[in-house]
Amino acid sequence: MKEISLKNIFLVFLKMGAFAFGGVYSMLAFFEKELVQKKKWLTHEEFAEGVVIGQLTPGAPIVNTGIFIGYTLKRLKGALATVAGQVLPAFFLVLIIAYLYIKYNDIALIRSILKGIGAAVVGLVASVVYSMGKKFLTSYKSISFAVIAFLCLAIFKLNPIVLIVISGIGGLLVYREGRL
Repeated sequence: MKEISLKNIFLVFLKMGAFAFGGVYSMLAFFEKELVQKKKWLTHEEFAEGVVIGQLTPGAPIVNTGIFIGYTLKRLKGALATVAGQVLPAFFLVLIIAYLYIKYNDIALIRSILKGIGAAVVGLVASVVYSMGKKFLTSYKSISFAVIAFLCLAIFKLNPIVLIVISGIGGLLVYREGRL
């Protein structure tokens, strides 16, 4: 197990939880930058595996990914530190926003702020796609998997979990070394 303190795990996930807006894919940009590029706590492969597991399991995918990463780093205590760090900022922010909404019942200012953040999230997602693409799309096979996955999601609206299961089976058939 890597020698990383629970305090550091908590603080990094607190930072990501406080500054990552827009859902799973925008938070992945923070995860990848902090945990893989900056801290080097995970390899790109470990990160990708955590993302897949986070998507496959019930619940909030980004929290699930954090649980997997925390458990990988420091077992159960690491998993608990990641959840606490990720969830606390949103918990308090939503309480404050709900209070202001109920008290003033005018959220035009908040809507304007969120429109700006929403546009920036598109850039964050593009950054993650670019970074992960450089690492994982290194052959015609992997590029084919990515294009087919994109088309299945964007055009045919295939359920992401079904896509992941089918891709896993496809990966087993296409990439296997030796016989089953």
